Amino acid sequence: MQEKGVPVLIFSAGLADIIEEVLKQKVHRSFKNVRVVSNRMVFDENGHLQSFKGKTIHVLNKNEHALDMAAPLHDHFDDVNGLSDEKSALKKRTNVLLLGDHIGDLGMSVGLDYETRISVGFLNDRVEDSLESYRKAFDILYLNDSSMHGVLKLATHLCSTESD
Repeated sequence: MQEKGVPVLIFSAGLADIIEEVLKQKVHRSFKNVRVVSNRMVFDENGHLQSFKGKTIHVLNKNEHALDMAAPLHDHFDDVNGLSDEKSALKKRTNVLLLGDHIGDLGMSVGLDYETRISVGFLNDRVEDSLESYRKAFDILYLNDSSMHGVLKLATHLCSTESD
């Protein structure tokens, strides 16, 4: 996806600092096309948490509008023009590959003007109780903490098709 210039947005009601650290430790590299849109912590010079940047992102506003609410995604995007250019470019994308572990995550694409959306669901808890509603809601469904192998295969296939 990075080779093709496809932006990857990780929307989370969690903590951006934690997500980014896990990515660094598990993947051992950074990606220019990956942005974490989440709650970012502010620490003082002694390393104590002082506050959070921007407005709080939570499960009910975890969508395209969170881009507008979020603090700068990375330090090098503190330039207002650079950030707004990036937001504008993201909003022009016409295809969405949406991954979520809750039916409410399907709302992350609300506000995007897309032509095609493929939704991939991950059902990990109360599988038997929720299976039917998840099957109806998501295009593809993985159960019980499945690996990302299927998603990687799908993304590789989608990026390998010629669109020029």
